[in-house]
Amino acid sequence: MRRELAARVFVALTVCLSACAHREARTLAKASERLGREIRRADLQSVREQVLPGARAQVDLDRVVGEPEPRGSWAKALAKPLEVRPEAMLFIAPDRPVEAVYVEGGWRFAEDPFVRWDQSSPRAALRTLVRASDEQRWDVILELAPRRYRIGLSAKDLKDAWTDGEQAQALQSRRDRLRDRLADPIRGDSHEAALDVGEGQVVRLEREGSRWVIVDF
Repeated sequence: MRRELAARVFVALTVCLSACAHREARTLAKASERLGREIRRADLQSVREQVLPGARAQVDLDRVVGEPEPRGSWAKALAKPLEVRPEAMLFIAPDRPVEAVYVEGGWRFAEDPFVRWDQSSPRAALRTLVRASDEQRWDVILELAPRRYRIGLSAKDLKDAWTDGEQAQALQSRRDRLRDRLADPIRGDSHEAALDVGEGQVVRLEREGSRWVIVDF
C-alpha cells in the first residue's frame, strides 16, 4: 500500500510539473538573456533586481558590472547559455520543500520525498531539524550534530536546551526563522553548505560521510 501510494504521488506530481516545464524553460532562457543584456549595459540596479535579496550579499555585483572583464564574458554566456534546465520546489507539506529538476524526458525528483528524517542533502538536513524540533525528537536532532559535537552530548541534554534552558526561546526563534527560509538558495560545494536566514544568522552544514550535519545553527 505504501509503495502504491508513493507511485501515485510521483506520477501525479510528474504530470503536473511537465505541463509547465517547457514554458518555464523559455521563461528562464529569456531571463538569462535579459540579465546578460543588463550586465553588458553595466546597469547595476537592474542586475541587482534580478538576484534574490538573500543571495545579493554573496554576489560581487560591483565587479561583475564594473569591469570590462568579466562583464563581457558573463554577458555572452548568459545571452546564449549552453543548457536551460528548470528546477522546481514542491511543498508536499508547509515545512517540507522537495527539489525537482527538469531533464530530457521530464521532471525528476532531486531528492527522496518519502524519507522522513533525511540527511542526504543540506536542505534535507535542515528540513529534518525543523520537523524533529517540532515533534520533540531529540534523538533525531542529536544525529544532525557533527560526530565531534556528539561526544558527551545526549538526547536529554538537547531536550533540556530546547525546552528549559536559557537559550530555549532563542533556539525556537531560530528554528521558526529557518522554517520560513527552507526554500531559499543554499550556497556551498560537495563538502560545505550555508543558508542565510536573515538577521545576521547563517546556518552552516558539512558533509559527514554520506549525510549532511549541521555545524552552526
